[in-house]
Amino acid sequence: MAERRLFKEYKQCKKTPPSLSNPQIISLAPVNEENIFVWHSTIAKPDKAANEYYYGGQWDLSITVSPQYPMEPPVIKFITPIIHPNINATTGEICLDILKKESWSPAWNLQYLITAILMLLDSPEPDSPLNIDAANLYRHDTVAFESLIQFSLWKYNSFYRGNNPATAAGSGNVDTATTTSTVKATKLSRDISGSKNLTMVN
Repeated sequence: MAERRLFKEYKQCKKTPPSLSNPQIISLAPVNEENIFVWHSTIAKPDKAANEYYYGGQWDLSITVSPQYPMEPPVIKFITPIIHPNINATTGEICLDILKKESWSPAWNLQYLITAILMLLDSPEPDSPLNIDAANLYRHDTVAFESLIQFSLWKYNSFYRGNNPATAAGSGNVDTATTTSTVKATKLSRDISGSKNLTMVN
């Protein structure tokens, strides 16, 4: 059942690439056609919108599908480092209800899940955090949160860096010296390498 369903989804992705309906989904396909249970997706936030903290970034996701699919949800993780209240900064694990067995529906497909993850980037849920420090900052100081995100994009996101060569950490669009909020973000940024919740790995 799982293989048949996955090949059907793959055929649909080739016939109508997800990017046609959602430009933020750059790609969605199996890593290797010989193993239909392991997929890869690349997503991006190319257009700045209201309350969009992750503008300019691009991320790779790994998708591991169970032989019980679609009766069980796949496991989706961020490969590209990201700081987000609902994403574990070390493992890339995502806290999203529809990825949990108790909330899963067989009617959903992989493209639907990737779209839901993109929506999560726009609307973090700080009440169910996997990154406590980021969640607290999002709750109490959105200016500092945005500064921290911009810093992390520059430091860890090569796509963002390539399109913003003049934006260095603590300079350019990231003004970390003018307010208490941005000073706080700068301190958290400096602590990334030593913080359990904010540590990122290549």
